[in-house]
Amino acid sequence: MPTTTAMTNNLEAELLNTTLRGTARTATGGATLYIALMTNVTSDGSLAENASGAGYTARIAMTPTTSQCFGVGGVAATAATAGSAGLSNCNAVTFTASGTITIAGIGICTSSTISGTASTDTSILYYGDITGGSVTLGSGQTITFAANNITVALD
Repeated sequence: MPTTTAMTNNLEAELLNTTLRGTARTATGGATLYIALMTNVTSDGSLAENASGAGYTARIAMTPTTSQCFGVGGVAATAATAGSAGLSNCNAVTFTASGTITIAGIGICTSSTISGTASTDTSILYYGDITGGSVTLGSGQTITFAANNITVALD
């Protein structure tokens, strides 16, 4: 029997729009999304979010533009299509540590609650490494993910 190992560009666009924008084909809708700071992002079975405390006490809320956190090229009014299936953040996302924290990657989540067991946290929609490797912040230091720098595409 044949095995299918990919999805069409149209299905990828529909999935990204539905999970990150709240609708399949329109530019309005969507819920508040959150960034989880991960200690590793190697696979679904070994996701590890930084523990609450030590500089990290809440997931970071993403501020929507025109009620969207994600759009094609970071433009809130633009939904993914089969020709442009990836989405990226519309606004900058900034985190200031209140203690020392190491960040290897991020997760895009529907819940603001920090998970002790990220590998079973059903609110994590997508995750990935920080380009260039992990970053360690000391108390009072800030990391900013500029608008259009968090790109979500399916692989």
